[in-house]
Order: sequence, then C-alpha cells, then structure tokens
Amino acid sequence: MKMEGFDLTKYQDDEDEQKKIAGIMGKMLSGRSDYEAIIEKREDRVKKCECGWALQGGEKFCPECGCKC
Repeated sequence: MKMEGFDLTKYQDDEDEQKKIAGIMGKMLSGRSDYEAIIEKREDRVKKCECGWALQGGEKFCPECGCKC
C-alpha cells in the first residue's frame, strides 16, 4: 500500500508562506477571516560537554574526553 501526502517542509522557511498558513489555520480554528493563528517556534537545545561533544542525555561522563558532565 502506497501512501501519498503533501509535503509542507518547503513552507517552513519562507516568511510569506508562513503568514499564509497562519491565516488559513486561523480561519479554520475560529471561523473568522481576521483571526491569525500563532505558530510556535521551538529550538531544541542540545546539551554539550566542555569539549563540544553533543551528549545524548543521562551520561555522567563524556564519551569523547571522559570528563564528568
């Protein structure tokens, strides 16, 4: 079974397309055309050791340099 979908990743970086999507979502959620949805942007923070090695989480010691994290 082949599933087809609409890829929205090209709209994530374009500022004009983000405004269009927010307007469409606002119209769907509220029923009014003047309502604009707020799209939350998150930045995942990666915990790093002093040496710069990215830690997965839960390690007590860095696998690269061996220092205590």
